[in-house]
Amino acid sequence: MGPRRPARYSVRRVSGRPQTLPDEERLVARAQRGDRRAFSQIYRAYARTLYGYVLVPMLGDADDAEDCLRETFLAANRALPNYTWKPPGIYGWLKVLAKNKARDLLRASGRRQRLRGAFAEHVDAFGGGTAASVGDERLEREQLRGQIDAVLDTLNPRYAKVLRLRLLEDRARDECAEMMDVKVGTLDVLLYRACRSFKQACEKRGVALGGEL
Repeated sequence: MGPRRPARYSVRRVSGRPQTLPDEERLVARAQRGDRRAFSQIYRAYARTLYGYVLVPMLGDADDAEDCLRETFLAANRALPNYTWKPPGIYGWLKVLAKNKARDLLRASGRRQRLRGAFAEHVDAFGGGTAASVGDERLEREQLRGQIDAVLDTLNPRYAKVLRLRLLEDRARDECAEMMDVKVGTLDVLLYRACRSFKQACEKRGVALGGEL
């Protein structure tokens, strides 16, 4: 199966465990030998249930569920050669993969929120007080951005880029990943490391920072 974005399924039409495919053991064996048609049959049989019965309830977001469904089957395709078919079938194995992908995304989402808060604290640390007038406020904002850019310029270029794209420009994760030419999961790790590096660079410049990364 290619890395196409899966069609969105209707959650209302999905419930419980799907029935095992006829002659599923042989179908899985064919897929393990690289038969794309066999793998597509497995996908069509179980994707709807994984999406509506597992991923949407865990994540609460249709787009995130679609992303996880895609990652689930990409992971399944990679791991399939080491899979051993057992009754009642492959669905249980796929369900475990899907839950793990959902948990990874939930952990990454929580980490991103913490990173946003920590990064905001670091940015606020440059401010040094409230502006006395509109003109002063605009000047302080310009000075603040200049200070932030000065710190970013000292970082690894990839760290600086991901911080500018994701946190300063507030671009979407998938857009940032495409612009950085990395997977979304790799982007999250890169952002985490970039924020730590930003904190260290601020501290070297004598900026007092609160919070932990």
